Amino acid sequence: MTYDVLICDDYKDREDQWVAAVASVAPKDTYRVSGRPAGSSGGVQRGNPAAGEAARELLARRAAARGTGSRTRSKEECLFDGLDVLVLDYDLIHIDENATRHTGEGLARLARTFSTCGVVVVLNQFRDVQFDLALRGHQWSYADLNLQADVLGSEGLWRGPPWHGFRPWAWQTLSGAVETQKQRSKWVAERLDQPIVDALGFHEEDVARLSDSAFECVWPTARNFADLHKVSFRSYLETVAGDRDAVAAAESDGELAAPFVGARIGKWLEREVLAAQDALVDVPHLIERFPFLLGDDLGELDAWNAAIHGWEEIRKRTPEESWFEPAEMLTRPAVWRQRLEADDDFARASYEFDYSNVPEFVFLEDISQFGFLKEAKEFRAGHHNAFDARFVSKLADISYGPQRRFALGE
Repeated sequence: MTYDVLICDDYKDREDQWVAAVASVAPKDTYRVSGRPAGSSGGVQRGNPAAGEAARELLARRAAARGTGSRTRSKEECLFDGLDVLVLDYDLIHIDENATRHTGEGLARLARTFSTCGVVVVLNQFRDVQFDLALRGHQWSYADLNLQADVLGSEGLWRGPPWHGFRPWAWQTLSGAVETQKQRSKWVAERLDQPIVDALGFHEEDVARLSDSAFECVWPTARNFADLHKVSFRSYLETVAGDRDAVAAAESDGELAAPFVGARIGKWLEREVLAAQDALVDVPHLIERFPFLLGDDLGELDAWNAAIHGWEEIRKRTPEESWFEPAEMLTRPAVWRQRLEADDDFARASYEFDYSNVPEFVFLEDISQFGFLKEAKEFRAGHHNAFDARFVSKLADISYGPQRRFALGE
């Protein structure tokens, strides 16, 4: 399958540079990468008429859904509809001849709510830091991924492993992200009226491992575990998400509800739950804590890295019921920590294992592979739990921040 990627900036020269940077690393049999349609103006002066026309159509759809415009108007063609990946510069200001002010975040919100595009990427919204040491992402942003433009041409964003150079573990290849969004939308559409806590398999002890911010994203008024069952995917859309446009869009076009909820809940799972490595733990962090899962290959760095992606043997050595389901809702396999550690056989294996023989390998969050502790830089992530101690390779050409997190890690 070939995925369509559209890159939008209000300077055509810069847009062309970004298109070229991506095209130089993205497999041509996997992606079709383009900027504004042929014939669109721009150049040195600000402006992107094609993006402006798309924004006007999305605003008209919003007005119709809100009841402030014609509810009987027919949807017109929109540049963003059907796109697999939409890349927007944050400073999309005065993109049309009417000097209408938009930001990439604002267009991301419109695209997520009122169009059928797949994955939305916003560039340069958070400047000066290419790798966020807090590892929190930006839960409130409607972009599926926020990047500095300088790293848009990183191979690891467009190609699968093996990776070389900068490739944060939080990333998913954009082709994979498109498929994940499709799967999430389909899965949520079949369960809109189910309680989120049940559909995602949370037990009470799992919820207890969540940070306050993670809990409040989905269950802000819950007083006890019984209250969690009152929040379904549909009621999340209507009340918890707090987005009247998303509610209006769903009411005017029922097929828009599941993609919106799938994207928002999926991002919450990745950035607030899995990234904390507390309630849920993914494969490299699982190996780091329980290296006996590697069996006889314990001393080989190559085996540690191979297990990140070829994790079938790891799964065989852990209780099946500890693995997160539905797999469609996560971008990588993970286990429920409490269920894993409560298993008698696993607990016995961990107790009997001699951890003094473990090589000093650590997982490097900025290049998505294991390396030597002596060559790594420790930092403290921002989840405020016992697992915030993490490591990076600290590449010379990448900016990391906030810098205080390196000091907190020492």
